[in-house]
Amino acid sequence: MKAQIKHIADVACMSSTIEFTVVLDSLYRQDVFEVMNAMQGDKKPYTISIEPKKERRSLRAYNYCWELCHKIGEKINAPKTVVYQKNIREVGSFTTLEMLTSSVPQFSTRWGGNGLGWLTDTIDQHGEYTSLIAYYGSSTYTIAEMSRLIDSVVSEAKSVGVETLPPWELDIIKAAWKGS
Repeated sequence: MKAQIKHIADVACMSSTIEFTVVLDSLYRQDVFEVMNAMQGDKKPYTISIEPKKERRSLRAYNYCWELCHKIGEKINAPKTVVYQKNIREVGSFTTLEMLTSSVPQFSTRWGGNGLGWLTDTIDQHGEYTSLIAYYGSSTYTIAEMSRLIDSVVSEAKSVGVETLPPWELDIIKAAWKGS
């Protein structure tokens, strides 16, 4: 079960435990009852994880990014996907991985199956091992990550003579980003 916390109340520290009350919106009522019923009849241990809610990019920002990639592609005679992937590689979020060289093709195919921005690049090969950069697609980006991507695409658009939104309108798009 995953839910957004309204607030935490009634915190009590015992000798070896902590008790607290988590307040959720009533729309989670059924989920809570199902989890509580399962826990009462189950001998397995359960875990809880509390983390900050991450803001995600808006569809308006995402669509604008693709619109600019298309216009840039027309100007430079390249597919919009090439423009998008170039910008992902330049400013996108990534992780570095090391794996058996024999595993790289299958990993890259599966990673890339997540979407057009899910790219892999080999950065080093030593013996039986290969180091990769695995880029995350923009569908997973936070506000800050998507902002970097849009700023990069806008910069490229301006450099090839593609008209972009005025800065104040870009600020509105960025300010409108909400969780999805």
